[in-house]
Amino acid sequence: MLIAIVMKIDLAPLKEALKNAYDAAHQRLVRYRHGFVWMLSFVVAALVLGLYIFGIFDRLELLTLDWRFNLRPVVSKSSDIIFIDMAEDSVSAIGRWPWPRKWHAALIKMLNEYKPRAIAFDVIFSEPQDDVDDLALEAALKTSGEVYLPMLYDLASDKAKYFYRGEGVSAIYEPIKRFKPFIRGSGHINAIPDMDGILRRAPAIISYNGKPTNQFGIKIGANILGVKDEDIVFYPEAHSILMKLPGGKTRAIPLDKDNQLIVNWVGPWGRDFKHYSYIDVIRSYSRMKEGRRPLIDLNALKDKICIVGLTAAGLIDIKPIPIANSYPAVGTHAMIINSVLNDDFIRTISERMNILLILLISTIFTIYQCRLRFLGGMVLAIAGILSYAAISAALFILYNVVIVTFYPVFGIFISYVLTASYTHIMQSVERARLFSQATRDGLTQLYNIRHFSLLLEAEFKNTATFKFRPLSVIMGDIDNFKQANDTYGHPAGDIILKEVAHLIQSKCRQIDVVGRYGGEEFIVMLSGAREKDAADVGEKIRAAVEAKNFKFGDVTYSTTISLGVAQYKDEKNKDELIEKADKALYSAKKTGKNKVCIYTPE
Repeated sequence: MLIAIVMKIDLAPLKEALKNAYDAAHQRLVRYRHGFVWMLSFVVAALVLGLYIFGIFDRLELLTLDWRFNLRPVVSKSSDIIFIDMAEDSVSAIGRWPWPRKWHAALIKMLNEYKPRAIAFDVIFSEPQDDVDDLALEAALKTSGEVYLPMLYDLASDKAKYFYRGEGVSAIYEPIKRFKPFIRGSGHINAIPDMDGILRRAPAIISYNGKPTNQFGIKIGANILGVKDEDIVFYPEAHSILMKLPGGKTRAIPLDKDNQLIVNWVGPWGRDFKHYSYIDVIRSYSRMKEGRRPLIDLNALKDKICIVGLTAAGLIDIKPIPIANSYPAVGTHAMIINSVLNDDFIRTISERMNILLILLISTIFTIYQCRLRFLGGMVLAIAGILSYAAISAALFILYNVVIVTFYPVFGIFISYVLTASYTHIMQSVERARLFSQATRDGLTQLYNIRHFSLLLEAEFKNTATFKFRPLSVIMGDIDNFKQANDTYGHPAGDIILKEVAHLIQSKCRQIDVVGRYGGEEFIVMLSGAREKDAADVGEKIRAAVEAKNFKFGDVTYSTTISLGVAQYKDEKNKDELIEKADKALYSAKKTGKNKVCIYTPE
């Protein structure tokens, strides 16, 4: 009976109601899914764009530029550019640097006989020397008319994008007045390494007291092309320099977003351009005059652009570049001159185009990956990363064009593993913070003594085992520091410690390691430096501290520093070497303070 009754009921309305409910639920689910996909793509794009704007992964972005440089085959270079190296053989023959300027005068006169297109010295003649030597160099400059001398500025690295406006520029070192009327031109030789210590760029223009100065290589290259100073026009908003060439043509020098020139490195040192020894050039000229066979064929110098620079180890500024771990800074000028002459520059796309690339790549890959399962998403992510990297490399190799690379690649990756990537980023940031806390002194930001000891231990073992280069240590102690603390308070003492730490760091070489030993004591490790070279560094530190006026509130305070120097001989461990430096420091304190003492055995 019941079955018969049920069978008579019309189930059509119920089926229709259930179907409508299902469709409505399905539509809401579809709308929600698409909304989630778009929200996730927006989050990924916004996150990657935010990372780009704040420069969180700029170090990795810079490494992708190095990767592209190393993928590229050797590019064209001007055979007209040569180096005349003031290397170890020249220092051994002539003597301790700086040399009497009569040597440079003699070199200029010799080169003049071969009518060089330019003679560029990477030496700052900012102070008078012996009057006779200065007169000889002045006469050589006057006779030649093809010599370029550089200038150097004191710069604040965090103001790089504003150097052209004079911001972050505190001082200038330029040729002395008696030389300036007789040189062909001058330019600055400043080049600040990027955050990872690798040299990739140079400021195109630096202004000081309202007067702009072109980069040294740009100045030389433009003059060789026949471009006058007034025909070099800088457009900071367009990030470019326009040169008006003879005959009405123009040539643009592209700059990056900070108005710096990305150096187009053509090869590592020794394989970039032809190199000649400074002393060999002079000896060859002398042998020719005596009717003997020269060491080198000086005719090879004819019509060349001769770059004369100091390259002796321990006396020069050596930095890593994208294609080499060490490269003398003087080589930067040759690279830039080569780019100017051959119109062979590294070009960047606009900031807007980089941002558009980041947004498009991040959004598109997020949308598509949301439609795929685990394995499909992985394949898409890998294929996308490899394809974008290949496009980036091809643009650089074929057209010298740099596009943002790491951030879009990261956008692809993070769109696949958002949560894991976020966790990884936070862990990386925390590790970096903890590493900094573990290795740096909180007040001065120098290495703390624990981390410094590890670095010194490693260097000591290398030196003791191989003895391939010297090792020296400087110990420094601020004079009368307790008196300042007691008189003006600990905040004033902290200011003195921080500023003295900064002075020590600024007067040391790039390869030196500076640490806070404790209290008002500092310690410096100088790899490759003998005790005399270390004493020279110590004297620079001493003079800088003595000349510094420390200000806290309305008080201006002056102090001095005593320093002790010791060189590794045959010590059994690093502690014995530090003890020698400490004894030398004690001797400096005991004999009047404000001096540098070298350790002498009792």
